Amino acid sequence: MKISDSFAVYLKKFKFCQENILITDLKNINPMNKKSAINSSILMLLLYILSLGSLRANSTDNTKSVFSEDELKWKVMNLGRDIDFKYTPEVKKYIKTYTKNGRTSSELILGKVPVYFPQFEKLIEQKNLPKELSVLAIVESHLNVNAYSKAGAAGLWQFIKGTAKKYNLAVRSNFDERYDVERSTIAALDYLNDLHTEFGDWTLALAAYNCGAGNVRKAIRRSGGVKNFWTIKRYLPRETRNYVPKFIAISFMLEHYREYNLLPQVPDKSFFSTAEARIYKHMNFRQISDITGVSLSIIKKMNSAYRRNYIPLSSHGYKLVLPKNALFTLLEFEGYKKVEFVKENNFDYSKYMIGKFSRETTAYLLGKEYRIEINIMSPLRMQDVFHNSMERRTIEFNIPKPVVAKTESNNSLFHKLKAGETLDDVAMNYDNVTAIDIMQWNSINIKHPPRIGTQLIIKSGKD
Repeated sequence: MKISDSFAVYLKKFKFCQENILITDLKNINPMNKKSAINSSILMLLLYILSLGSLRANSTDNTKSVFSEDELKWKVMNLGRDIDFKYTPEVKKYIKTYTKNGRTSSELILGKVPVYFPQFEKLIEQKNLPKELSVLAIVESHLNVNAYSKAGAAGLWQFIKGTAKKYNLAVRSNFDERYDVERSTIAALDYLNDLHTEFGDWTLALAAYNCGAGNVRKAIRRSGGVKNFWTIKRYLPRETRNYVPKFIAISFMLEHYREYNLLPQVPDKSFFSTAEARIYKHMNFRQISDITGVSLSIIKKMNSAYRRNYIPLSSHGYKLVLPKNALFTLLEFEGYKKVEFVKENNFDYSKYMIGKFSRETTAYLLGKEYRIEINIMSPLRMQDVFHNSMERRTIEFNIPKPVVAKTESNNSLFHKLKAGETLDDVAMNYDNVTAIDIMQWNSINIKHPPRIGTQLIIKSGKD
């Protein structure tokens, strides 16, 4: 809303109040005091308008320069240990883009970081590569798992078909592993590692990831054999010249988003507790949604490799990722036939949530009692999450049990079933109650599990 529009709205409200309250009051006071009362009302309006201006100014303070030029340069050059971070005019321009002009996009990215970075960093650690490489997925796709470019690059890491197949990713019309988070990340890290082995420099490896090793080799030759991105960048394609500055600017944004009042957009908490199964039978996503109660959109996002929303029949089996409780519901429904449990994805989401949100919000998002270890700093910084070098302590959150209502007639309780919640989960919230009890009280058939939002009766005699 524009300032002029805001002013018009509040002026209209003031006029309404004046006509319905002030004038009535003025009729009952001494004429000599009417002028004073009116002046007081006008003064109150002016003060209110000034306060609106102050609020508006505060809301735009986040677009002002937070750091001096020297501070900005120092902070940029100290972002990483293994990658040659430099502060250049291009880096400065992209910092402004991600912290000011493109705030909405940055807030969406920040909300997705806790979903994907724990998986990235677990694989990066296994391969002994720099943790900062996770940022490359943001440069490539802004963490949109379904990203697809005009050049035919797909997924978080934007693989074209040729490179994808070279790194053992299946690319078919109904199943494309470029969209699989784990498989595409492994391929991307192997590719980056090969590029670093060839060029001996991470900035050159990043550049080659964007424009191809051939273009980087050509730029090195034209520069006289110097293997340094900042030296050879003028010989690289225009897009690649800006590629590493973007990488640096995003790294800076992840580290300093708080100072720019960026608010991460809260992701769906179902991504923070997932498990995997291997499916040997044909199953479509609508069927899985009906059985588990998980929305079709969540199933698609967690299993983006399936391009036609179904899992094909196979003898070797295909991976299915679901919220943990929902996956166990599916296993129970299928009687463990043609559906085989593989593993729980125990990524350290809690560390990321604490690093990005308030403690209360983190506790709500994770939705259960949990313990986490965090760095002792205020505020916590992404750099500490990356380097994990500070003193540590344990914090516990105790989440209250769900609020339930009592009926007037039989003093029983109602429990509203949430997405991904099994009957065993519900039973754990009450003393001396089992899933079998709940099934009997609610006439539930195991082949037809209750849907999300169902009000389950919990007998008070068992509570």
